Amino acid sequence: MKGSSSDSGQKSKKNSGKTKFQLLLISGLKKEIEAARRLDPEKLAAEIEKTGFSCRQCGKCCKRAFGDNRVLVIPRETGEIREYSGLSKLEIAGPLIPDVFESGSEVDEVKGAPEDGVYEGEEAEKSAGQEFAEQESAGHEKCGGISGDAGGNSLQFLELLEEDVDSEGNIHAFGWMLRRKRNGDCVFLEQGANRCRIYPVRPMLCRTYPFYMEDLKLYTCECEGLGYPISRKESLKLAEDLLSRYFAELEDMLAVYEKFENFEKGGGGLELAKKNAAKGAFAFIVHDSSGVSKIPWKIPEYD
Repeated sequence: MKGSSSDSGQKSKKNSGKTKFQLLLISGLKKEIEAARRLDPEKLAAEIEKTGFSCRQCGKCCKRAFGDNRVLVIPRETGEIREYSGLSKLEIAGPLIPDVFESGSEVDEVKGAPEDGVYEGEEAEKSAGQEFAEQESAGHEKCGGISGDAGGNSLQFLELLEEDVDSEGNIHAFGWMLRRKRNGDCVFLEQGANRCRIYPVRPMLCRTYPFYMEDLKLYTCECEGLGYPISRKESLKLAEDLLSRYFAELEDMLAVYEKFENFEKGGGGLELAKKNAAKGAFAFIVHDSSGVSKIPWKIPEYD
């Protein structure tokens, strides 16, 4: 009987498709979520007020020239942007990939922004959403972004993600990021100005920048706005937004780990992915809290 019980347990584990490390991550995330819910927004606001912050509207956080400007988005945020803009999912976001070889998006400009690029007030937001919806979208469903120049950047990229390539040559990514232009700037940054085209529905990361939460602690990114006076009211609002973002990201990550089933590696998958890249495209399988999406990825060449 003992042997039978053990065999049954092993079979159950095998069928679950989850590794021991994955189960540990799930357990750790659940504990962190519980602890995060006990954080006091008033204390967090006091930390923010002590640090100080005032946006200088320099736009550097949206531009690739000033550092890693990737903006991670969860499915709920993508849905809000889709509803507001009328754009397709893949016009808004692409697979979350390393920054070092990512050169931007095929989409050079998003239509529908007003001249000043910023919407203010409820009526203006409603009007802006209508303008976006009325504009003709680009219509394509291919994601661009990995440069395929003669230096073999796409092949280097595949080598970097070797552990995420399955036996069929698909690359597995864990999450989404806002699309970027060919120059690496956020696709929603208005050309020639430091204004966001989707400001009313911008992602939580953008709303709370340069602050973020990790391991129950407050951290900051490099930003010219740090150190400037901030009111208690603004600090508290920012603290509440930060905690909302922290909960949402943790819960989304938990859902990803709980739904994820390990994929088969090896079997010449990397070589197959390289062959596909040499032809100008390969496929991504993106895992998120809503499930799995398989999308084609076109490799634009440098001129």
